[in-house]
Amino acid sequence: MSLETIWKKLLKEVITKGHEHTKDDSPIREIIGVHEFIPNQFLQTPIYIHPDEFLKGIKKGAYDIKDYPMSGEALHDYVASLNDPAMITGIDTENESSFIYTYPQRLMDYVTVDKVTGEIGEYNQLQTMIERLEENSGSNRAVATLYNVGLDCIEEHIPCLNWIQALIRNNELTLTIIFRSNDCYGAWPSNMLFINHIGLYLVDKLRETYRGLIFKGIYYNCSSLHIYETDMPAAKKVVGL
Repeated sequence: MSLETIWKKLLKEVITKGHEHTKDDSPIREIIGVHEFIPNQFLQTPIYIHPDEFLKGIKKGAYDIKDYPMSGEALHDYVASLNDPAMITGIDTENESSFIYTYPQRLMDYVTVDKVTGEIGEYNQLQTMIERLEENSGSNRAVATLYNVGLDCIEEHIPCLNWIQALIRNNELTLTIIFRSNDCYGAWPSNMLFINHIGLYLVDKLRETYRGLIFKGIYYNCSSLHIYETDMPAAKKVVGL
């Protein structure tokens, strides 16, 4: 099933079955507790493709979705942020600016305190996931967390994507993800392409250890999948309502 098909299915479910709620003073329609499997989006089949080829396809518009507000180079730049040093460190050296967080930063430059020394450390969680899977293909410990208690418990803006786990079974890698909150109309497709890229990235790093390893897809879990009231006319147009 293509990303576009799943997106339209979820949009329709939120529109027709969702309940009204107010989020941060903004009216939304939401469904609580959404679970979905999203196949690897390269030709909708679980075959191997180098992550750079996937990014090239995004840049050329191969994964553009009609009526979705992000496409082409903008969509490419979002997905390719996994490779952008500025997005990983949280500092744009050219513009001398910084931002609260990015998903690449939380995954590849996670800041925490060493429980033994008390020193502040920065950790590449994707690299740890790779190492744990290299040591044991059956490991359940290849996980990454994006919610940082020491930082986020006092912040207003915290990551929507909170947790990722990579599993290898039958020489297929899957990702299980948890979103605390997800904008179905404005963010869902780009979020899923970004996570699809993470799956391809992990497989690329593990293929020397596991010959023929493929990325199967994403087990998506979301506590609050919603559409903002301001986006409702556009969302209804996408699904023909």
